[in-house]
This record gives sequence, C-alpha cells and structure tokens, in this order.
Amino acid sequence: MTTFEGPPLDRVEGVGALTLGGFLAEVAGRFGPNEALVSDEARWTYADLDREATRIAAGLMAAGVKPGEGVGILMGNRPEAVAAIFGAARAGAVAVLLSTFAPRPELAYMLERAEVTVALTQARVASRRPGDDLTALAPGRVAVLGKSSWDDLLAAGAGPLPEVDPEDDALVIFSSGTTDRPKAMLHCHRAPTRQFWVQAQIFGRHPGTRMFSALPLFWTAGLNTAMGSTLAAGGCWVMQETFDPGTALAMMAREKVTEPYTLPHQTRALAEHPDWDTTDLSSLRCVYGKSAFARHPSVTGDPAWFMPVGYGLSETCAFFSSHPSTTTREVAKESMGPLLAGNELRVVDPTTGAALGVGEWGELAVRGPTLMRRYLGRTPEECFDAGGFFRTGDVGWVDADGNLHYEGRRTEMIRTAGANVSPAEIEVQLRACPDVKLARIVGVPDPRVDQIVVACIVRTDGSDAGEADIQAFLRERVSSYKVPRHVLFFADGEIPMTGSEAKVRDDGLLALVADRLNGEL
Repeated sequence: MTTFEGPPLDRVEGVGALTLGGFLAEVAGRFGPNEALVSDEARWTYADLDREATRIAAGLMAAGVKPGEGVGILMGNRPEAVAAIFGAARAGAVAVLLSTFAPRPELAYMLERAEVTVALTQARVASRRPGDDLTALAPGRVAVLGKSSWDDLLAAGAGPLPEVDPEDDALVIFSSGTTDRPKAMLHCHRAPTRQFWVQAQIFGRHPGTRMFSALPLFWTAGLNTAMGSTLAAGGCWVMQETFDPGTALAMMAREKVTEPYTLPHQTRALAEHPDWDTTDLSSLRCVYGKSAFARHPSVTGDPAWFMPVGYGLSETCAFFSSHPSTTTREVAKESMGPLLAGNELRVVDPTTGAALGVGEWGELAVRGPTLMRRYLGRTPEECFDAGGFFRTGDVGWVDADGNLHYEGRRTEMIRTAGANVSPAEIEVQLRACPDVKLARIVGVPDPRVDQIVVACIVRTDGSDAGEADIQAFLRERVSSYKVPRHVLFFADGEIPMTGSEAKVRDDGLLALVADRLNGEL
C-alpha cells in the first residue's frame, strides 16, 4: 500500500515544549521583557502574558475546574483572550474556542457538545454581546472581562498547577461549516504547539517580527499562524479585534508592522481605503509578488520572502504540507509543497478505498502528529479508517518529488461530460484577473452533460467586464472544458456569505444561480 511520508520528526530543529503551558513558559523565559501582544487598548510583554495566564489558571482551579474539563473562551482578539487559552491549558482544562460570530442557539450547541463547565468572555465584541449570551446560557458559570465576575475569578486563585502531558486533551476547535452544525475537533497539546514552532520557521519569523492580523483565535489561522507562531519566534502580534481598514492602516504605521497577515477581501479593503496611498507602510518587509502591499508606494519588500503556500485543515490543526517562505514564486505556484515532518498521506480511490501511487488522482487521507484525536460526539473508529488515517474529503495527487497537489473538495468536484473540474483550480486562476473581486465556481445540473460549470463573479470597482471577457481570461489558463459555460455577475454583497464573511454560503448561492439561469435561458 502506497503511503507518502514527510521527514522523520527528529530531523526538525527548533521545536521546543509541546504543552501549551510549557510553550508559554519557554518563550516567556527567552523573551520576557519584549512586546508580545499589542492592541489599540493594551500592550503586553511576554512576562505580562505569562503572569496573567497563571492567574487565570489558578482562578479556574479555585472555581472547581478539573483537568480535562472544558473551559469556553468567547473573546475577540485581545491579550486577555490569549491569556485565557494558555491559562485554561495550565489548569489542565480543555480550551474550547467559541466563535464570536455564532448566534445564541449555536453557542448553546457548542457549550453542550464540548461539555463546558466555565466560560470566559467579554461584554461586547462589535455589535454582539457575548457576555449576555453566555450568562443566559450558563448562569453562574461565566466570568466577564471588566465585570466583578472576572475580578473574582482572578482573586480566588491559589495553589500549585497540575502536571500536563503533550498527549493530554487541550483544545476544541469548531468548524466554520456553511450548511450544517459545526463539528467539534478535539486536539491534544502536541497539535497546536508543534504548529507554533514549525510555522514560525515556515514563515521565517524572528524576534524582530511585528505581525498584524485581525484573524480570530477560534480559527487555526488566527490561533497558530497569527498568534502561536509569532510568539514562538519571539515576535509581536499587533492584533485587531474587529477588522476595520482605516484603523488597521493606522496600526500598521504606528506599530511599524513588518508582516501583514490578511485575507484577500481584507487586503482589498485596505487598498481601497482613502488613507492607503498616504499611510507610511515602509516598515513592511514580508510582502510578496504582485500583492497590494508589494505595490504600495512606501513599501520595499524583502525579495527573499514569499508568502508560504500549503495544505491543511482544522482537523490537522493547520498545515499538513507547505512550501516555506524562502520558496520562489515559480516553485510555490506549482503545488502545496512537501509533507511536513511526521506526516503520512495516502491518496485513495474515492469508491474502492484502494491506495494510489505517484501522479494518480484520488481522495486525500492523512495521519500525523497534529491530527485531531476525534470529533466530539463520535468515537475514533467513526473518524478514522483502520490504519488511523482521516479521510479528508479533499482530492489531489502527489508528484514524483513528493509535493502535494490539491484540487478541491470531493463533494465540490463538478462532473461535466465525463470529466472532473475542480472549482478551486478555476477560482485560484481568477484571483489574478483584475476585473474580479470575488469568484465562486459552482456546478449546475444539466440533462446532457451531468453538470455545467458556472462562474459567479463580483467585479472590481469600475470594471465593466462581461461574460466573454472572463471566459477569454480563463481560456489562456485552463483547459477548454473547464471554462465556465455561464458567467453570472453579482453586486458587491449580493453573494451570500457566512457570518464571518470569509466563506460563501453555497446553498444560498446555488438558489440564486438557479433563479438567475431560469430567467436567462
């Protein structure tokens, strides 16, 4: 049976403590007086973070939280949220990261699924009131930052902290699914901490790194790539609780940010802001290629740095394969990189489950040191195959050099005239189209060819591109059968998104597409 393998774990240098509490103690010991976390309201050193995490841990234990029990954390990006995660871990509890986007019914489900005993939160996040939500759902078990309940928690702490092992349960992350209840992924301490150390190397971070990001901590991108890997390198996370482009630009200039870590729609919002051209962003060094940051008039980027490209998922606590930041653009655009150390991959036939070889297309099944323990509410046997591999539902293949090529979700693959079309492949190509602000590719049932490919486009401001223009752009980049039969244009904000504004709601979009095509055909 063909199994593709990354390098042995013992070949990776620079990996330190593998418990969350041990990780924080190690970086605080090395970088204690350095700035670790900066927001518009606070400025914490590594020593500050270490001290506050210990106070929270002691308070949780005094409140009766026992090792292995769930501590819900519902906060925006602020230093206290980071301290809460490490504090829960130091108490031997499981940090349950709750979404600030979740409505009250979904929060109720999350609290029940993760068996949360105590919750840590704040009164407001933007227009939301998580303090009220959690207090209503779990009365008497909630500490709200800025309220007496928070002060009481910190004042009650005393006594020694428990011993924690890298294999102990540490973290619950909920999926951000668009059509079903979120899945709860249980991770041990080894998963996030190993990602912290390894991603610091992948991104080329160091004590001089000042990284800006507004990505939330309940996503692995915010938890690992923004926060954890920055701290692993001794850098500073310049955090924004709710993304606002004008405030973000001011923060980047004031805090002399060296690396912006933003989603594409956030980058576009920054570039379209009236203050963009006049903001001094000369401190930025880790920018890449043709990104808006690289084109800014005040920016001279590091030519040796390129935004890492990789494959991962919440079930693997982020990266499973990756090209590091030292990879050239030409190499990085060809694949998702080699497997990270300790990881194993099988490419299996979606129907038979048979393992496939080099260059053969199939479903990706993964196993490795940062793979989740299981989904809460399911047994390990329900989550993994007999070999301990997790069937991801993603499809791709591995080339002769051991690089992983990702081609999208198995369930999203469009079957047209006997051929498979990956929506992800076309969407990636459309990112380079100057007329496209947002693109989503969907398959629509067709009696003759099974499905037809349809592109749903939000044009950039001022663009008057038509269907033929988009099709012509793609004909130069993808096979003819992959070029969308129809191109539908939507106004900005018309395509339905999740509450996080990071993912398209496919069920809602498909309904719009069906109505539009029925009216046009």
